[in-house]
Amino acid sequence: MAQPRHFDITVVGGGPAGIVAAIHAARGGRKACLVDRKKNTGSPVRCGEAIGLKGFSSSVSLKPEWIMCRISHMKLVSPSGITVTVPNSYEGYSIDREKMESDLTREAVALGVEFFPGTSIVSVRRENGGYLCESKDTAFASPCVILAEGVESRLGRSLGWKTVLDRGDVHSCAFARVAHDRVEPGACVFYLGSRRAPGGYVWAFHRGGNTANVGLGVIGDCCRAGMPKALLENFIREEFPGAQVSDVHCGGVPMARWIRPLVRGGVMLAGDAAHMMNCLSGAGIAYALYSGKTAGTVAAESFADGKLRPDLLTRYQDEWASFYGKQQNRSYAVKEAMIGFPDAFLDDIARAVTRKGARPMSILSIFIRAFYKRPLLLMKVIRLLK
Repeated sequence: MAQPRHFDITVVGGGPAGIVAAIHAARGGRKACLVDRKKNTGSPVRCGEAIGLKGFSSSVSLKPEWIMCRISHMKLVSPSGITVTVPNSYEGYSIDREKMESDLTREAVALGVEFFPGTSIVSVRRENGGYLCESKDTAFASPCVILAEGVESRLGRSLGWKTVLDRGDVHSCAFARVAHDRVEPGACVFYLGSRRAPGGYVWAFHRGGNTANVGLGVIGDCCRAGMPKALLENFIREEFPGAQVSDVHCGGVPMARWIRPLVRGGVMLAGDAAHMMNCLSGAGIAYALYSGKTAGTVAAESFADGKLRPDLLTRYQDEWASFYGKQQNRSYAVKEAMIGFPDAFLDDIARAVTRKGARPMSILSIFIRAFYKRPLLLMKVIRLLK
């Protein structure tokens, strides 16, 4: 193996968290590299690509060319098919995540980040007071490493973190892109019910024109081999008969508490590697972007006279905990409570909301009706959705 390449900060993983971490490490004046096992960033896309502008813009400026369409409303479809329509209370969009990540990668390179695509890091170990990240053909030496390698995070596990998710804290998911005349413009539609997705839900998010990102998540406790893909295929046949279906793939999505600690020595976890996700909606783009921005910024600012001060890296966890960390904790508590809701209860809520003469309800009003007998959980819902 050749002599290792030396950097101040090595970022492993070229998803949203990793790319933005590298950008902010470079903006902070540090020599940084970005290493990703894939040859092309942004693919496959394991998400619905829908974002709220407020959370997104706290980390990255949304470029018009990334926008596929505006999201105007959300629909909840109960197990028996009762539909509840909720107008958006915030500005939201469906974005082209592949283009976004490609553009952000170019921005990182323009800032001086060295990008190594198609390079799989097989181990991270302590060496000479820092860390050596090794691939099959090369190695990267640095005092600080940011791991943003995704939900599996085997490198984080090798360094002492518990990255293996409990079965109840992971959704086994199947994803597809669907083109069909029934795709509803401007809608994010969630389909509930144990028949469709045990312990989870199905989503269909408009992506512009007559296309939608359609996906399905099954809680690990209820899942068996091949189940998510089979359920997704059944759903598409029922809801979008004869649809043009492409980009079918599967993967795990964390629906857990975020990992603690986020920092060990000079190594930081970000994005899915740290299990950062809204456990209620499954939204993760804004969480990943914010964690990457914060990790990269804190890492860059933790150098003094050219040397890393590992004790300063803990500010990253403090900032995460006070921002999205609180929101994730609340979403986890609500998710855990909703797992026990039987299909009949969900149908009853939908009937009450849509009965003749009922006033249009916000998503918060719907949750208030569902949790009014559980005041502590209701407080978490209010804080989560306010």
